[in-house]
Amino acid sequence: MKMKKVLAAVVLFAFAVTMFSSCTTSETLEYRENDDGYGVYRYTSSSVETEFTVPDTYAGKPVTELQAFSFANASYLKTLNIGKNIRTIDVWALTNCTELETINVSAENPYFCSVDGVLYTKDMTELVAYPNGKTKLKTDQDGTLTGGGSLVLPDTVKVIRDNACYLCSNLYSITLNEGLEKVGNRAFLKCTNLQEINLPNTVREIGTDAFSYCDSVKSLEIPSSVESIGDYAFFSTASSIEKIVVHQASPEELQLGQDWIPHQKDKVNVKVPVEYVAD
Repeated sequence: MKMKKVLAAVVLFAFAVTMFSSCTTSETLEYRENDDGYGVYRYTSSSVETEFTVPDTYAGKPVTELQAFSFANASYLKTLNIGKNIRTIDVWALTNCTELETINVSAENPYFCSVDGVLYTKDMTELVAYPNGKTKLKTDQDGTLTGGGSLVLPDTVKVIRDNACYLCSNLYSITLNEGLEKVGNRAFLKCTNLQEINLPNTVREIGTDAFSYCDSVKSLEIPSSVESIGDYAFFSTASSIEKIVVHQASPEELQLGQDWIPHQKDKVNVKVPVEYVAD
């Protein structure tokens, strides 16, 4: 029995060594080795540090990756500078940075670029991340909301990545381009002050929780190009939408996820009515 306990302790120790041997720390960053250098594993936020530059190298090797949650919840960061070697950015890497206004990318980076502080793939076919704090909300003297962040997608964008505008409550308006094909999972989740969703007639896929809890949106039309709508895609418990118009003859024409329809505001568990219209 004692021998079994000793062996178990040895196995646990060996496991711990394996887990942490590749994780190293340098000032505010923790790194983990990957196949082509190092990935940023964690950033330690500081109230006196509002701008941060991801180094191009660490320990003589390139820094190539922003791993899951590496900069998530960096509550004081306003500007993030990404270097030339970053080739992979996890969809959870930059989430919930409430004060983040600008993401800059080195012109030498062959994988990503920045336009007006917004992160795209280098070929401009994918929206990667819109900074949470890019533009503050505007109100009039009575406290009525009058404006906020505005996102106009370039004509080249085909995909809005998962979490691209996740928890961007400052986002007031979006213009989705003709040619857009996919809206990723949680792409606009809890963009609570977004006023309109105008889906172009090129969108084929709307992901899980893509527009859930966008409670300020008052109308919604699903174009005939849409083939699938993910679980909870437009879900809300207090939606301002009065009716959803789907440009298909019937629900059987679509792949529909669980609870994709929101519930009406000020009503208990009453779904927004859906009208199917054959074009």
